[in-house]
Amino acid sequence: MIIPHDQLSEDALNNLIDEYCMRDWGLNETEEPLESRRRQVAQALKSGKLVVLYSDYNQSAALTQADLLER
Repeated sequence: MIIPHDQLSEDALNNLIDEYCMRDWGLNETEEPLESRRRQVAQALKSGKLVVLYSDYNQSAALTQADLLER
């Protein structure tokens, strides 16, 4: 189930963004600071490129690319 990102608390959304940044970019050495990555992910959520996907089975939420989901 897709949950509108604007219905999440600020803390919940920030935690999902941080988790996505770490999963996608990892903790490796990078030229791009974490704050910059957070802004990119937040913008992708606002533009609809990323969505919040909730799994009833796992009872968890995660960010995923919208174009990977079947509609």
